[in-house]
Amino acid sequence: MISAEIYTQSDGKIAAFVLRGHNDGGKGGHGYNVHCAEVSALSQSAHFGIRKYLNREVAAENHEHGGLGIELKEAPDELTEAVFQTMMIGLREIEKISPQAVKIEMREMDKSAEENLQSKIKSMKPSPVRDLPKLNISDVKIRADIYLNDEKKIVGFSIEERKNKAKEFKIYRAGIWILVKSAFSCVKDYLKHDLRFKNEPRRLVVKLKSSPDEVTEAVFQTMLIGLLEIEKKVPQVVKVEEKIISEVK
Repeated sequence: MISAEIYTQSDGKIAAFVLRGHNDGGKGGHGYNVHCAEVSALSQSAHFGIRKYLNREVAAENHEHGGLGIELKEAPDELTEAVFQTMMIGLREIEKISPQAVKIEMREMDKSAEENLQSKIKSMKPSPVRDLPKLNISDVKIRADIYLNDEKKIVGFSIEERKNKAKEFKIYRAGIWILVKSAFSCVKDYLKHDLRFKNEPRRLVVKLKSSPDEVTEAVFQTMLIGLLEIEKKVPQVVKVEEKIISEVK
């Protein structure tokens, strides 16, 4: 089982998290199991969103095979919360569908929780990541178009998948879909932005009805960073393209 400990400040905003463990998928190891792939995509994207996009410093950080723990150095704000909520929406969805795969524990950051957090992060022991499953496909199966306005802010996206039955492909696609659907749900249900969208089997198209702001950009950039990481590792699975547009059809 994957353990997700989420640490919040008194105002409810997330200040830290520790994810450890694996969902037993038979072969074991990162990338061999759908739920491991989903959790990895969510947590790594949140990590990169905080560090690479928001450029926030962390007070503590450590990795291990199948694990990640980080703590913000400064108090969380609406931008860090949007990034973390993108991850949380996906984790809660996995827990709801497969409670034996992920267990989420929320803890308010008091002295005891802080000591527990520091202990968990320090005890992580980095180890080499195992090779990801080999893919025997010749062309890209998922296309991700990121729609930008003239100011290069993200106003929407479309994800479209060509069906493929390969077991290994299903593992990679799981990470992609949980990430984009979590970003969609975060903007729609958590941030309460009005959207135009089409949610069809193997296709999702989303566009803001109003102008993007800093918070929607944080969510979309977190998603984009995650997609680009997956593209870098397995370019035959997903192709990401940014497009400046005036309208999403």
